[in-house]
Amino acid sequence: MQRLHLKIPPPIVALLCGLMIWGLSIVLPLHHVDAEIRNSIAYILLGMAGVIDVWALISFRLAKTTIDPRYPHKTSTIVSTGIYRYTRNPMYLGLAFILSALSIWLGARLGLFVVAAFILYINKFQIEQEEKALEKQFGDSYLTYKARVRRWI
Repeated sequence: MQRLHLKIPPPIVALLCGLMIWGLSIVLPLHHVDAEIRNSIAYILLGMAGVIDVWALISFRLAKTTIDPRYPHKTSTIVSTGIYRYTRNPMYLGLAFILSALSIWLGARLGLFVVAAFILYINKFQIEQEEKALEKQFGDSYLTYKARVRRWI
């Protein structure tokens, strides 16, 4: 499993999870929840994801550091402003919200299990590896940030 560490870009993982959710919506559709309610919840989650992701990208651009999570050693600074004051991984959080919105919008009964699997995968094969690299590169300043700000929410 070591070969999966930092290899698959998180948006690709999210896309694959989205395809699984779409497949589940066909196999096990959710008919007893009104489509209008599902759509409203999905739009709210999608809007939240958009705000979170744009805010995160702006924070990274202002700090002039890389946004490519496969190469944490290319990080030039710890971004701890903007949304990074509240979550260490807002871009992944945004992807999880997008997947949740998709699951709800499509009425995929088991789609939220796919969202949970996405979170578990990202924690194990992406975030843990990023954190090791950042601890090595930035030492105590990253450990202080890590102690102050939660991983997800």
